Amino acid sequence: MSVGTDTISEIVSNYELTIACEKCGAQTQKTIGWIRQHRDMKCPQCEAVIVLNTSRITGTIRSVERRLGDLQSQLTERIRKL
Repeated sequence: MSVGTDTISEIVSNYELTIACEKCGAQTQKTIGWIRQHRDMKCPQCEAVIVLNTSRITGTIRSVERRLGDLQSQLTERIRKL
């Protein structure tokens, strides 16, 4: 029995990040999958353009991927010991 990589990919894709508007400070939640499909979005409050492919956002996505990959490795190792 093992933890599939497709499952981890789906978890990453469905993980929600908080996106903040630099102009008005409004915050909204978007999934990583949605963020990957869009370059920018309009703030739901002030309609300013929010750029999504910033180094901060991509760094956060990489961090989530890394942490879930580590968790997958730990779970797979524990399952093998059962």
